[in-house]
Amino acid sequence: MEQPINKTELLQFLNGKCSSEESLRINEFLKTAMGQHLLDELLNEHLDFASQGEVDPVKLSEWKKEWSSKFSTASEAVPIESDPINTGRKITKLNVILRYAAVLTALVLGVGIYSISTRKNKSTQPTSLDLVQSNPLGRRSSFSLADGTKVYLGPGSALSYSADFSGNKREVILKGEAYFEVTKNREKPFMIYTENLRTQVLGTTFKVSSFQGSPILVSVTSGKVRVDRLTEEDTQELAILNPGEQVSYHQHSGVQKSSFNIENVKNWKQGHLVFDGTPLLELTNQISRWYNVSININSETLKQIPITVTLDGNMPVYQFLDGLSASFGFNYKVKDKVITIY
Repeated sequence: MEQPINKTELLQFLNGKCSSEESLRINEFLKTAMGQHLLDELLNEHLDFASQGEVDPVKLSEWKKEWSSKFSTASEAVPIESDPINTGRKITKLNVILRYAAVLTALVLGVGIYSISTRKNKSTQPTSLDLVQSNPLGRRSSFSLADGTKVYLGPGSALSYSADFSGNKREVILKGEAYFEVTKNREKPFMIYTENLRTQVLGTTFKVSSFQGSPILVSVTSGKVRVDRLTEEDTQELAILNPGEQVSYHQHSGVQKSSFNIENVKNWKQGHLVFDGTPLLELTNQISRWYNVSININSETLKQIPITVTLDGNMPVYQFLDGLSASFGFNYKVKDKVITIY
């Protein structure tokens, strides 16, 4: 059975951003077992992140009163009948509403606290940090941060970070791509800033890719990650990701959440590139960064050929292209550090 409401719609409903018609539809859905299950999932996803940050008690109190009023109204709307045939059904309906109220009260302590603390302590990207690790095209590196977090930094990428993470947050700025193995510290969330996105974790492993002109991609291999879009007005949650889930964001195409093969991302940190039905143009863009070469494709048809292959980053680029050209029927020529595929 297809689920009529998704988590994004439910979160908008809880934050009061739905129309009356949408609210009525979601209210009815939440009275079902499927609706309760989705609400429980959303609650569990937010609990870890809800415990962080200072909470404004006045705003929290107002939030709780608002929902309490809604619960009372919903309960009063259930008629009390003496008909023995309908009594069981009415009690069941009332129990559903009361359970709904109880879960939402807990959700206030989850989504609510996090939303309020985020708005009160509005987060913007740090303007400067102590240290910068930068890789030119054609070079990869791995290193540890002051908290023990391990970073695998890709070619043509740079990471700015603090020498000691002395504040109440561990903040880094990424340009390019990197795989992180974050040391767990519930008191000090780890935050990665990429353009206008913030990826926040407690202790997990994941990869972030952010190159100019391409969507920002966050892929989680273990633990849980929250991805927010930062604007001048507020903070907008894009997704909470579990292992095997990734989110792609581009200012024009918007947000897309999908699943992926965890092993493919884990292999990236070991110097292996895994392409699964990837258009040749996209593949060559990545190869260009890894080998510090320029690759041109003369045919529009060739650019769209889907390629499925695993590349060992230690293999000479020409050896890789020999095998690729033989398999997919194209030719290439090399002049200096410029490769032309035709």
